[in-house]
Amino acid sequence: MTAVLLSVRPRYAHAILAGTKTAEVRRRFPHQPPGTTLYLYSSTPDRAVLGTAQLDAIDRPSADRVWNLYRDQIEIEKAALGDYLSDLEAAAILRINNASRWNHPVSLRDLRLGLAIEPPQSFRYLTDEHIGILEALRGREANALSCSVAGA
Repeated sequence: MTAVLLSVRPRYAHAILAGTKTAEVRRRFPHQPPGTTLYLYSSTPDRAVLGTAQLDAIDRPSADRVWNLYRDQIEIEKAALGDYLSDLEAAAILRINNASRWNHPVSLRDLRLGLAIEPPQSFRYLTDEHIGILEALRGREANALSCSVAGA
């Protein structure tokens, strides 16, 4: 399975998981196959993996066309987008679907202790082992809560 840990500002991570943001703008992003799982790490103040989404496709329009093509999908103000892409010829637009918010996010602390990784500035590839640990950590939080409720 192909998977990527994608760092996203909280505002955008929550919009992706709510389904209102269906495209993520990146200055550059490597080619990835459709169906790649995106594990969404929300930066400060969340500092946690909040859920997943699927990569539908990556478009690479010229930077000056991004606003006209994607303004209804990216949830970024025009001026901020212009600043972000000002020195680029082309951008990478990650078209996203199947967003799923986890009931029990995986904290930065658990990423560090369980996976021995730091969240990336932009993205990092995840191995099958990373994915297994992330899923176990996510499940452990749910199990810990149910055990504490049962024992109360």
